[in-house]
Amino acid sequence: MSRVNIIRKQMSGIKKICLFVLLMLSLSVFFLPVINADESSIEDEWLNDPHNHPDDIRVIYIKAYQFGFDPEIIEVNKGDRVIFRIISEDVTHGFFIDGYTPSPVDQKIVIEPGKIIEIGPITFDKPGKFKIRCSVTCGPLHPFMVGDIKVNPNFTYYSYLVGTLFVGMLTLVYVRRGPENKMLGISLEKEIDLLRVRGIGPILKRILQWRGFHFAVLWPSLLIFAVVIVAGFVGNPVGNKNFSIAVVWILWFALVEFMILLAGRTWCTVCPLPAIGEWIARRRLCGVHNVRKWFALKLKWPKRLNNMWLGALLFLTMSLIIPWLVTRPVVSGLLFVVLIAVGTILYITHPPRNFCRSVCPAGAYIGHDSNASIYSVRARDKSICDKHKAKECIRGSPEGYGCPWKLYPGGHDENTYCGQCYECLKSCPLDNMTVKIRMIGKDLAHMAAKAKNKFDEAWMGFIRFTLGVFYILVFFGPYSWIRDWGNMGVNFGANLASIGLLTPGVEGVVNWFKWAIMVAGVALVAYPAVFYTFSWFSKKVAKTDQPTKHIFLAFSYALIPYIVFIWAAFAVAILLVFWAYPITAFSDPFGWGWNLLGFKFKWDPFIPQSLPYVLASLSIIGMALAINSTYNIARKMLGGHDKAFRATSVMALLHILVAIAFVWVVAG
Repeated sequence: MSRVNIIRKQMSGIKKICLFVLLMLSLSVFFLPVINADESSIEDEWLNDPHNHPDDIRVIYIKAYQFGFDPEIIEVNKGDRVIFRIISEDVTHGFFIDGYTPSPVDQKIVIEPGKIIEIGPITFDKPGKFKIRCSVTCGPLHPFMVGDIKVNPNFTYYSYLVGTLFVGMLTLVYVRRGPENKMLGISLEKEIDLLRVRGIGPILKRILQWRGFHFAVLWPSLLIFAVVIVAGFVGNPVGNKNFSIAVVWILWFALVEFMILLAGRTWCTVCPLPAIGEWIARRRLCGVHNVRKWFALKLKWPKRLNNMWLGALLFLTMSLIIPWLVTRPVVSGLLFVVLIAVGTILYITHPPRNFCRSVCPAGAYIGHDSNASIYSVRARDKSICDKHKAKECIRGSPEGYGCPWKLYPGGHDENTYCGQCYECLKSCPLDNMTVKIRMIGKDLAHMAAKAKNKFDEAWMGFIRFTLGVFYILVFFGPYSWIRDWGNMGVNFGANLASIGLLTPGVEGVVNWFKWAIMVAGVALVAYPAVFYTFSWFSKKVAKTDQPTKHIFLAFSYALIPYIVFIWAAFAVAILLVFWAYPITAFSDPFGWGWNLLGFKFKWDPFIPQSLPYVLASLSIIGMALAINSTYNIARKMLGGHDKAFRATSVMALLHILVAIAFVWVVAG
């Protein structure tokens, strides 16, 4: 074929392609007005209400979308009668207003795409702030699809603002009187020896000293975590229908937060993450042996890692992917596989509990916060331990191992690294170890006094404190754009088979970096900088020669009870709204429609309209404890009452401002 014919043939092909493209463009131009007309007709029908409503009825137009409402915040006045006209921009959604619409179990309001739903009239006769919630599962972030309705005048908000200021000032008046070694009027010297309480004490002692106790509480939690991993990989990709999400991030999370306050590091007693490695290294499930060598390399743990930095930064890293972690089963499944693998390997290479002390992100924050707990494992009389030379609590005995957390149980006086394995109760031949109940914050003052270089524990506190407030705003606030940044714009759930759906677009990655900078910036830089500034002012007002760095680090320990109550508030919000999900998950762990235990519950929040009251009250309690803790720390550091009070007055202002911000988030 000649070159001319080849060129003609190519030109003919190009002409055909051009004609095809022109034909497609002409068809698109022809059909586009029709498509736009259909969409605009729905919009017009939504906006042009055909009904003639009475003059005293207000019509409010709402768009529902993954995962929020437009408008995000609606304001009405007390006594207003309102009709809501709602459309969905994407998938099927639901509509529920705390304290106003019927229970979703009784009457679920469904908003299907392409249809207009009219709800009402609803008479808003109760002032306050109420949540609009999606009541139909619409995707992974469905549980956090919320908006706000403010019914003015918002007396709840105003009363809690006044209450916050009043309690803050009242606490300052109390510490002005110079209470020594007390917390809100209760002596920090008073303790209860649980093992000597008549009736329950001997029983509890026998249980804790029983050699099989640890295994008995470990294997059920290991079984549950196995189900968590399997469900995360092969179960329903929708998080609230999957055991790995519903049980771990609702039930387990809430229980751990309350456990910190009431039972210290008891979660570490039953945690399965290092259990396999411990059993392999010891060559035992229950018993004790000191003759045969352990199946472990016994490498020395690096000194520079013998602190809380690694665990704190891993906790913050988890927080950067929290929208995926608490909604995508496969992400939770992978996380626990990695943690169990690392815990097992490190126990064999670097025994005993170096993973728990320095690596585990949960262990870091639980250990830090447990210093506000009312529960502790302590020596009855430290002088007896000091005189005893054998030190079986360190070296071990036929009845128990030496402390796997590398502590001297007879001398330790804080909960930070005590994992409450109770080996010291078993190994002590003098019966000098026990379990005590005491007042919140007993250990904080002496911990702060010796914390001259413990930046790791200070920043663990800043991370936990800021994230506690931030999560309330993100997950229970109306600002869907913040959640979408962390979610990377991905609207799909995922298990192992559909993990590819989690691939974000360029815009999603860019938005995630905004989220990461915001979260890490506030936790690592912004709030610590504010805290340092107030510490500097407190030094100046107190007229002390103590370095600002020492005051800054010491006063950071006063945040611990504040943190515990802020996170308890978040746990309450999770439980009251989502209690049905974990209970149902035990009956249908994989979300496949099973009913193994004969019960399944539909989503039905429990008195959600009470949440602003409960959450604000908990934050105010935490604020009062923080102010009193600051005074106790200042008194021990600065020596006199006057200097301590002046320094406390400055830091109290910061604690009150944070409480006001929290009250604004939940009620304002």
